[in-house]
Order: sequence, then C-alpha cells, then structure tokens
Amino acid sequence: MPGFMKKTAAIMAAVLALMLFAPMAGAADVRRSSQALEVNGQEVRCEAYNIDGSNYFKLRDVAMLLTDTGSRFSVSYDEEKQAVMIATGSPYAPIGGELEAGEDMSATAQPTRQRIFIDGAERADLGAWNIGGEKGSNYFKLRDLGEALGFHVDYDEDSRTILVRSRFEPGQARLTETEDAGREYLDKIIFLGDSTTYGIGAYYEKYGFTDLCPPSQIWTPRNGTLTLAYHSEARIVYPPTGEELSIAECARRAKPKILLITLGVNGVSFMDEDWFKREYRTIIRLVREASPRTEIILNSIYPVADSYQYQGSINNKKISAANEWIEALAEEMGCPFLYSFECLAEDGKLPESRQNGDGLHLTGAAFGLVMEYIRTHALDAG
Repeated sequence: MPGFMKKTAAIMAAVLALMLFAPMAGAADVRRSSQALEVNGQEVRCEAYNIDGSNYFKLRDVAMLLTDTGSRFSVSYDEEKQAVMIATGSPYAPIGGELEAGEDMSATAQPTRQRIFIDGAERADLGAWNIGGEKGSNYFKLRDLGEALGFHVDYDEDSRTILVRSRFEPGQARLTETEDAGREYLDKIIFLGDSTTYGIGAYYEKYGFTDLCPPSQIWTPRNGTLTLAYHSEARIVYPPTGEELSIAECARRAKPKILLITLGVNGVSFMDEDWFKREYRTIIRLVREASPRTEIILNSIYPVADSYQYQGSINNKKISAANEWIEALAEEMGCPFLYSFECLAEDGKLPESRQNGDGLHLTGAAFGLVMEYIRTHALDAG
C-alpha cells in the first residue's frame, strides 16, 4: 500500500508539472502578426505575434520605441529574484537586437510564469508568452503593457493599425506659439464644450462674427449647457442631422480631424481634483475608442470677470487650479493642451470689456481673441 501511494503521488506531481510548465499544444492560436503599428503618429516596425486574437510584443522592443517619450521605462533582469525588473521613467539601455525581426517561431510559443516587477512591485496580472525557448524572448499583450506602464493603445479599424500614444514630458503638452495657421486650420476643428463654447457658433451665425466658426463646428447640448460631471447623460446636437447623440456617437460619425474640448467651468464649483480628472479622462477614452485618429486638444477654462455674481462657487482661483488639473491630464493622456486663458486674462481675471453681461460668458470680440490664439498655437502651422 505505501508503494502504491508513493507511485500515485509521483504520477500526480508529474501531471501537475506538465500542467504548469509544458507547452500547451493546440490550446492557443499563435501566428506571426503583420499588424501595422504607429507610435505617436509615426509608422514603426517590430516583431509581433497574434495570440488568440490579441497582439503581443517583445518587452524590450516596446521599451526601445518609447525610450524618448514621457512613457519611457527600463528593463533589466535580477538574477537573485529570477525576475524581470521594469522601472518607469528611466531610460532604456539597448542590449542589441531590438526591433529586429527573426524567423517565425510561433510553434515554440508557450505561456511563461516569468516574475515581473514594476517599480519594485510584483505584477502577477501581466500574463506573458515565451517565444523562442531558452534563447527566446517574453512577449506581452500591448494593451496590458499600456495600462501598467502609462501609454495608450487604440485601434483604427479603417486602416487596421494599432495606435500607440505616449505621455508627454512634464510641461511639454502645452502648445507653444506658431506662425498663424489661418482659416484653414480653424476649419479642421470641432469645438466640444459647454455654454462658453456655444457662443462661438451663436456669434458667428446671429451677429456676423465671421472670424469665429459656424454652428456646424460646434458640439453642445441644445440648451448649451454641458456639465463635466454629467457628460455621460448629455446629448449633443449633431450638426449634420440635428439628432441628439452621445459624445461618443458624434465622434464615431464625424471622425473629426481635431476635437478641441473646453469643459469644467461648472465643475469647479463642486468637483474635487480626482473626480474632475476621472470624468475628463473618460471623455477622452470614449472619443478615442470611437475615432482613434482624432487629435484631441484640451483647452483651458476661460477666466471670469469681477462682475460675475457667483464668485463663491466659480472664481479665478478655482479656475486656475482646474486648469492645472487639465494640463496634468493632457500630459498623462498624451493630448496637447491649449492655455487660452492667457489670451483673455488681465491681472488674472477677465476684463469687463470682454464679458457679455454676466461676467462669465465672452463677447464676440473676446471669442475672436481665442480664435487668433488657436491659430497661432497650432498643432501644425502648415
């Protein structure tokens, strides 16, 4: 009997070892991927495999592609821990062979239980595959890496291209002065926002301020009010049809080249930083899912005048703090930041001559200053 028990235990141990470490033949569909890839708008090439419908990339290749961006990370191996060590924010040191494609090794693919540490914390949630055996490399799902390491992954169905956007370096998201990009640049922009955006189309259409933009380029609810905290419930009047649609559906249909978002003036009265950023972040993600190639510009909130009645709720101190949140979010999400506040403010507030009677909303001439600022702080002055 003892011999039988020992034999049974040995068999069970062998079976368990096979379950944990043996190649899972037939358990996964693994093939070489020819998926197109762009990083920050530039087409790049590197080795990838498609495993059960998801794209997996070599960790060191991804590190190499992002090494000069705000999403950089280093990769090393700790012999004592038998673990891959990743440090975010650190430059990547190439070891040779990065971004080179070898022969198709899909037949060797198997899950690996390689330990992974990111900034000192072990990450058991990052499933990896080893391709190439002992001398091969670990491959990770690109979206998983993006979530863990702070870069953004989207997919453009039309061109069948993976789009990777890195973070901006601190201070680098803010658009700087350019030559005047002119009317042609303004015509590429859709303006999404609250009542401070609604006025752009109203002044153009009703009062002849033709240096602004027509209602066909303005996305606001019918009543002109879009509160950041309640964006998920909001319905935008979609200019081509007059339908009331979600922000994401408008983006899916129009696929604007540039979407300039001006939101948050109502939110500063009751939202804290985490709530404010969370809702704004959600809008960005929804738009990117619906229209991956749309360039999203985050615009600052405009100043208010001393004559604004509700200074206890909305004032320039709160607005300035929120503008810092927006700029930080722009850096995190890889969106350009437009600091139009500075083209309107004098001594940190909106001059009375630039408000239309309530201390909050702009005159047509003040909107003209904003348009000029947009043209001279362009994504592409050409």
